[in-house]
Parts: sequence; C-alpha cells; structure tokens
Amino acid sequence: MMRTSTVLRLSAVVAAALVVARCSSSSSPNNPTPTPTQPAVTTIVTGVQAADGTQATQQSGTPPAAGGGPTITANAGTSVVPGGSEVATLQAASPFQSVYVSVPSNNSIAPAVLGPNTIAPRDATTGYFLLRLPAPVTSAIVITNFANVSVGARFTIAYAVANASGAVGPPITASRSVVTSAPGVQVNVTWNTATDVDLHVVEPSGNEVYYGATTSSTGGQLDQDSNPACSLDNRNAENIRWNNSAPNGTYIVRVDYWSACAVTGTTNFTVNIVNGGARLAPITGSFTANQADAGGRGAGRTITTFGHTTGLAPFNVTPVYVEQLSFPNPLKMMLSRDQK
Repeated sequence: MMRTSTVLRLSAVVAAALVVARCSSSSSPNNPTPTPTQPAVTTIVTGVQAADGTQATQQSGTPPAAGGGPTITANAGTSVVPGGSEVATLQAASPFQSVYVSVPSNNSIAPAVLGPNTIAPRDATTGYFLLRLPAPVTSAIVITNFANVSVGARFTIAYAVANASGAVGPPITASRSVVTSAPGVQVNVTWNTATDVDLHVVEPSGNEVYYGATTSSTGGQLDQDSNPACSLDNRNAENIRWNNSAPNGTYIVRVDYWSACAVTGTTNFTVNIVNGGARLAPITGSFTANQADAGGRGAGRTITTFGHTTGLAPFNVTPVYVEQLSFPNPLKMMLSRDQK
C-alpha cells in the first residue's frame, strides 16, 4: 500500500510540473529570438595590402581600442564598385607600423531584424584586417579590395594605425557608396631605396600632374613629392589621384629617376593603378644610378597607358599648364630647369 501511495505522489508531482511548464510557455507568446550573427568583414572587404605587396591578415573580433597611438589622415575616394579596390594614403606625424582596416557600419548591406526581443546590429561587421608593415613609416599606401557588394549600398570603412610598441591611435572613418562604375583614377608608385623617384601622370587633355604641377583643373592631385632633391623623408611613395569624376580618355603613366642620391645600387619600384574602382595588375621595374636625370615635365619612363570611360567628358579646350600650384621644392625646380 505504501509503495502504491508513493508512486501516486510522484506521478502527481510530474503532472504538476508539466502543467506549470505548459502554462509558462503559453503565457510568453513573444519568445526571445536568438541574436542574429553579425556579417563577417569579408562580406565587404576581401583583402588588404600595402603598395609594396605586403599582405594583411584577417582577424576575429573588433580592432583594439585607441590608446595613445598616432593620429592619421586618410586620402581616398568616396565610391567603390562591386569587386573593386581603393587606394588610401595614410599619413601621420609620428611613425606607425601596423594598420587596422575594419567596417564599423554596413547600412543597407546587413539585413535589419526587428522585434521586442531581438538585437540586430545591422551597422556592424565582425572581424578586421591587420597589416604589419616591414618597418615604421609616417606614410603608407594601403590597397583595400572589396567584395561584390550590391550597387546602391553604403558602408563605412575605418582605418587606424599603431606604432612599433603597439599603441593604437584613433580610427578615422569615411562613408563609401557602391556604384556601377567609380568615377575616380588613382595611380601610385613605391620604391625601396633612399632615392628621389617621381610619378608623372598625363591626363586626356594633355595636362601633366607631377612635382612641378601638383594639381590640375580637373581635380587631379599629387599628394606628396617624396625625397625631393634628396631631402629624404623616407616615405618612398607618391600618389596621384582624381577622387571624384576623372576625365574620360587615355592616361599616360611615367616614372622618372630624378636622383640616385647616395645610392649606388639598383632601385626597384612598383606602380599600382585603380581605374574606375577596378585595380589593374601591379607593374614593377628598376633603375640604375646612371639613369638619374633630374627631369621635369615630360621626363621619365613610360610605364603604361590606360583608358578611363566614366566620369566627365574630355575638355575641348587648349590645356593650360600651371607649374607651381602648391609650391614644390624650389631647389628641385631650379635644378630641373638647369637640366633643360
């Protein structure tokens, strides 16, 4: 009899527990929905590299927080094409050796999930890219490659740097819009010795952008004349870009060995071009010391020509050349004139 009574009591307890569980479930019609997984950074950025070919590595989580590292400026365009690239020139007052590239906002790319018990950070991606440069620099050209993001989407890209001891500076962010064809043109050259190498780009109208005419009326600009007349800044990089609409037509890219300075060996260089958001294959070459010519306008070795088919129509006017729009190095200009 006692055994039967015990079994009956246990059955009652189990039945009561089931009733409570069922009532609890029915009293909460809005069950919490699992937090959606944030999209990976690779849904927007597929790779990052320096202009010299150094590759970044993909990291999980979020970039390290700022903590007393170098503050940078970043010169880049505002639009990208699906599967395209951008070239950003990062500059700082103090040296840095690591570059962090992330996507803190991906509006209109990640799906929005709404509900009282859901958290859907549509303005975030998880992961970032870490680019470790071979040595500390105050200027670096960083090439970011993008995924096949839908046309019309917008996102924010962030760059930050850290010095050799690991102190990270504040990130700098800017919005990018995804278009069917990007209007800009970007050309850069990097080299591996303490020499004066110059980048020259001739736009379709015949205007030549170089150290003696650092801007053009169509928006072309040279960001810096590196190592001018052997006044070494050790940046070993120059960049000419049209951030917004670049004129349609044929562009000519030349690289000139202005001076070997104190270098007696070979100087190797690499040219990278992003045309309308599409990155062209890098072009490499070299100079020997006896090829230095202190050249001005029209000088240099022709590296390549390419056609640009988006943006403004070519101007039907006679090109007007302006030598010193941004006051280039006067010693270099004087020495170049002596060579003519």
